[in-house]
Amino acid sequence: MQRADILAGGFTFFTVGLWAGALPAALLVDDDGVFRVAWRPVPLLVLAGLVLLAGSALVYGAGRQLSRAGGRLLGVRPGPVLVTDGWYRLVRNPQHIGTVLVALAPAVALAPRLIWMIPLVAAVWLVVGLEPLEDRRLLDAFGDDFRDYRSAVWPWLPRMRG
Repeated sequence: MQRADILAGGFTFFTVGLWAGALPAALLVDDDGVFRVAWRPVPLLVLAGLVLLAGSALVYGAGRQLSRAGGRLLGVRPGPVLVTDGWYRLVRNPQHIGTVLVALAPAVALAPRLIWMIPLVAAVWLVVGLEPLEDRRLLDAFGDDFRDYRSAVWPWLPRMRG
């Protein structure tokens, strides 16, 4: 097992631990230390539902694209082909964006401020921990094709075409 795989596994374990420990604590304890679920007003609940739906659609749609191309959905090893169409035509990391949106939905719907750390930690982990490893693996596997793709498509925001 390579060191990068061990690090990715360790960070994944940390992330799961964060979700399993911090999320219930954030849901059950409000800013005054009272154990209860404090919902935000209805318009924010609707917004949270839309954010959750959008994030889930991104994760599912992009994951389905990778799966159909023979790629692995978990792990950092590239599949047999470089996927550059569909969601991946717009952004390089649609599953990462979807994951952060899914993590953001409870932060929009629930009052405790502590819950905002979850999408923040998810975004930092994806940008600092996982994306450099994935990029290195894709560069090793696809070389110039990935370099061209990386220069044409941004990781998180769709590039406006002129």
